[in-house]
This record gives sequence, C-alpha cells and structure tokens, in this order.
Amino acid sequence: MSQYDVLVVGAGPAGSSAALEAAKAGCRVLMVEKRKEIGLPVQCAEYIPKMLLAESGVSTDVISQKIESMITHLPDGEIVETSSPGYILNRDAFDKALASNAKEKGAEIMTETLCVSKAGDEVYLRQGDKDIIVSPKVIVGADGPNSVVGKWIGSINTEFVSGLQCTLPLTAPQDFTEIFFDSKFIGGYGWLFPKRDVANVGIGIKSGSPNGTGRQLRALLDDFIKELEGQGKVKNSPVSLTAGPIPVGGPLNTVKENILLVGDAAGHTDAITGGGITQAVMCGKMAGKAAARAIDEDDLGRLKAYEKEWQMIYGQTLQNALEKRRILESRWDELDTVIKKCWVAFREYYHD
Repeated sequence: MSQYDVLVVGAGPAGSSAALEAAKAGCRVLMVEKRKEIGLPVQCAEYIPKMLLAESGVSTDVISQKIESMITHLPDGEIVETSSPGYILNRDAFDKALASNAKEKGAEIMTETLCVSKAGDEVYLRQGDKDIIVSPKVIVGADGPNSVVGKWIGSINTEFVSGLQCTLPLTAPQDFTEIFFDSKFIGGYGWLFPKRDVANVGIGIKSGSPNGTGRQLRALLDDFIKELEGQGKVKNSPVSLTAGPIPVGGPLNTVKENILLVGDAAGHTDAITGGGITQAVMCGKMAGKAAARAIDEDDLGRLKAYEKEWQMIYGQTLQNALEKRRILESRWDELDTVIKKCWVAFREYYHD
C-alpha cells in the first residue's frame, strides 16, 4: 500500500489544476485517470473566455482560433450578436498541457486506472488486471458528471442535458460562435463553434424529455446538420462524433471529511449554458490549495474553506443559472417569450 498526501481522481482540467497546486505546495500527489490518453475523446465544444488562458498557465499552443462574438438565433427568427472574446481550444492539447504542468511540479500520474472503491482510509484502484491500494490524506474527486468519489459522500448529479456533437468541415472561416434555440431542443439548444476549417456542431436536450433519448437525439442532430448545410455553413461530412451528459442540476455539497469535489463532479457546470471549463480550472486550483493547507496544518477542518471560497466567487452565478433553468423548463411551450429572461446574451437574464 502506498501513502499519498493527495489523491486526485480524474485528469481533466479540474483534476490537473488541483494536482498542480497541491504538488506546488510540496504535497505528494497521485492523479489517476481511467482513460488511456488524457484529453481524449474530446467531449466539449472547446470554447473558453479570453481571461482563462492566462489563469490556466498553459501556452497559446493549445489555441485553435480566436473568437470575437456570439450570435444567438431565437425561435422567432431574430438574430442577436453579442461580444464574447475568447478562444476555441484544441481541448485534448489543453488537457494534456494542464496534466504536464502538474507532472512537472511532482505529481504522479497513472492512466488507464479506475477508482473502484473506498474502505476506511484505503482507496482501491485497478489498472488493467492489477489491483492497487493507496492511502491518501485528502481525496479530490474530479471524475466527471457520474462521479465515483461523489457517491462516497452522497453528492450525486441527478439532472443532465444529453449532448451529441459532430465535427464537420466549415464552408468558410468565422470568428463567432452560434447558438440556436428551437422548441425541438427541449431544455437545451444547438450550437456551431468554429475551429479553423472545421466546426463543432451539436445539440443538447434535457435528459428524460421526449426528445432526449439516444435515437431521437441523433435524428435531431442529423436534421440540424442538414439545416446548416442548406444555409451554406457546413459540409455534411462528419469527421467525428462524441456524446456525453452535462450536469445541470446546480452545485452539490463539495466537502465532507477528507473529500473534496470539483468540476462536473461538484455540479460546477453552468445550468443554462452548460459551460464548465472556467469553473473546473479555477475551483480545481482552490481545491488543490485547500488540500495542501489542510495537510500542512494537519487539520482536515481547513478543507471547509474550499467550499466557502468557490461559493463566494461562483455561487450566486451558478444559482442564478439554475433558477433560470427552472423557469425555462417550466415554460418551454412559451420559448419565444421566455428566452430573453433565460439566456446569457440578454440584459433581462441579469436584471429581470
């Protein structure tokens, strides 16, 4: 059995950011990732706001292109453009760079490693046919929407949007993202995010809704792609297809005993936009620093400061998004009239 100060489960932006900060503080850190290769498959539209790149500590090499604005297509045909400076990432390169930064500071990384269970102070891992037992002082759960670590403390995401996305050739470059609201996209929306000569094109629909099943989701995506092709935006020649759940039930309790949750595992995803990379990186950094302080002072009570910190910075924003989602879902049959109260491009979202 190996002893660690911090065990980080999940090597996405949240986990790597936590591992980096804990390792920088001198902690012995192990980060485990169930996938064979960090960053793949990409299950993300890949947009980040401009300010996040510097905060993440990675180089501009991970950028695919700049974004200047967002165009929102409303159900009644109105088109609204808003400033939205940011970048489209090569998300796999971004994730790898974050993990590499953590490794350079001393974090140990194990891929193709499942976090299986916990008994007392011991955590059981499995790498292929090899069972591994570790004993960490602090555990950071950054293992996604259906977090194993979250189940250990009774913090479980229960509401999701089902996302399905294709990468398609673009007919012409563009420096803006596009959002499409349609009554068929129940509790969600369609998107086109350019990435140089291709685009991430997808739809998100509330899981459990009439259109949220796998077969119906695929049929609606196919129809959406045909519409975009008819408008001359893309070529209907898919390069790749990815799918995944997006938690939209709001933030969970994120601290119990020696366990912290962060990112999708913590419900840190914005319940309206589905965006979560910013919160993952920033809250991951907070979690890593809190874990290091608790270990340095030999006081697990110090972990509670993590929840207070992220609540202070993101709590109100995430709660507002959840409230807007409740309105949007309850009045979906009034989408034309309610959408401006419930989408981030409009003043009413913030002031109504």
